[in-house]
Amino acid sequence: MTSAAWNECQTHYQDVREAKIRDFFVEDPLRFEKFSVEAAGLLFDYSKQHVNVETIRRLTKLAESSQLSSAIRELFSGGRINTTENRPALHTALRDLSSASIMVDGVDVKPEIMDTLNRLERFVDQVRNKERCGATGKPITDVLCLGIGGSDLGPSMVCRALANYRITNIQLHFISNVDGQSLAHALKTLDPTSTLCVINSKTFTTIETLQNAGVVKGWFERHLGNDYAKKHLVGVTANPERARQFGIEDESLFPFWDFIGGRYSIWSSVGLPVALLLGMPQFKAFLTGAHAMDTHFADAPFYQNMPVLMGMIGIWNINFFQHTSQAIIPYEDSLEMFPSYLQQLEMESNGKRVSRTEGFVPHQTAPVLWGGVGCNSQHAYMQLLHQSDQVIPVDFIMGAQGDPDFSEHHKLLVASCLSQSKALMEGNQKRLASDELMDAKLCLGNRPSTTIMYQKLSPSVLGALIALYEHKVFVQGIVWGINSFDQWGVELGKQLAKGILGHLETQESEVELDGSTKGLIDYFQKNVP
Repeated sequence: MTSAAWNECQTHYQDVREAKIRDFFVEDPLRFEKFSVEAAGLLFDYSKQHVNVETIRRLTKLAESSQLSSAIRELFSGGRINTTENRPALHTALRDLSSASIMVDGVDVKPEIMDTLNRLERFVDQVRNKERCGATGKPITDVLCLGIGGSDLGPSMVCRALANYRITNIQLHFISNVDGQSLAHALKTLDPTSTLCVINSKTFTTIETLQNAGVVKGWFERHLGNDYAKKHLVGVTANPERARQFGIEDESLFPFWDFIGGRYSIWSSVGLPVALLLGMPQFKAFLTGAHAMDTHFADAPFYQNMPVLMGMIGIWNINFFQHTSQAIIPYEDSLEMFPSYLQQLEMESNGKRVSRTEGFVPHQTAPVLWGGVGCNSQHAYMQLLHQSDQVIPVDFIMGAQGDPDFSEHHKLLVASCLSQSKALMEGNQKRLASDELMDAKLCLGNRPSTTIMYQKLSPSVLGALIALYEHKVFVQGIVWGINSFDQWGVELGKQLAKGILGHLETQESEVELDGSTKGLIDYFQKNVP
């Protein structure tokens, strides 16, 4: 990156890199007010980041010079922003419940989106009201959800996060990996006469999902017969013809579209398990919360724009301070899957080095992202964050309200969260001045963090939180000059898997084996009963 704005940021970095974050607060008692933003039910506090007013000015100038404003307009208007696949990335359209038109190639896609949402609502109501039953007339008691990647991480994460809002006794079971032991265990516990299987696959060619789906279909057929099995299969796909060939009836098919990437698909029919768990009013609240963040992202000036600030501070940490790892630490057990969800969102979207125009980008892009639930992390990897030579920025995520019957628990939870961000920033050097174990106990501090707070985790708040990170990823992709919406590295592994499967089954394949892979295949074949 050789733009003048990038070089100005580099010069500024040389001026501030030795500064202490804790000193910023001494110099400006109003720092929190100046370095925090509220939008869509979220408070975004970046005052403990290694930035000052001049940093933000130069970072927003870098964003402007990267044509971010026009890219945002193109994103929302259906421009072909996914350049390598020549298609839009219109996940934002799925959560806009207004009557506004959204055109793609001269066609308004909004009517089909709303029609699909209405179909979902009718289906959810039918299942919950026991109008849609199994082939033998039994009400649905369990839903087996098959998918992988975004088709699993999205619905399973959201269902876990919003479990307190469930309004049904229907049990959801998520199977993503092609580990037969997991599927076998699930099928042993389920009654085929009262189980519905939702198959989430955009292309309906995903090898792991179809392998699992074939087993489940056979399970239904053995217990119910071929004709009745169809009543228990639901397909969510952008390839309805393949789904029909598999045996799914039209009334049980729900579309999503080529312009929706898998990791952005929770807002589509892929969210059917969420709607079944929460009911459609809460599912729509989830969409509405995301739309509120969309509106903020589209309209707010960059220096007050939460996703822009989050994205640009990430670039500041990654490309200037060389902090190439990022921790996500939610302090609510219900968000335990959120770091895993963000791993796909960020690393699959921006883990690239190919420029949108030509050649390769000359700098680091996506960070290595990881994390886990807060208090647990304090007794595990937070040691590294406090005392390692590696500086790893942290996003702390915390609700102001918890279970009203456990208010003392929640106070301790909040205190734990705030103490960690304070300790990372300040360290303990002053407190250890006379301690003979000073070196062993020393925490230097000056470790940057952001804290995201909200009143209470709700469908609308979770929608806004996910949309915040989606737009952060988009901002960074634009400034880095990469396409955040393809994933060709994933495709390579899929292609090789088919060839290696041939070697495992028949020892014939077009894939040429290296010595290591051949040795491992030999070991596998010797140890298969």
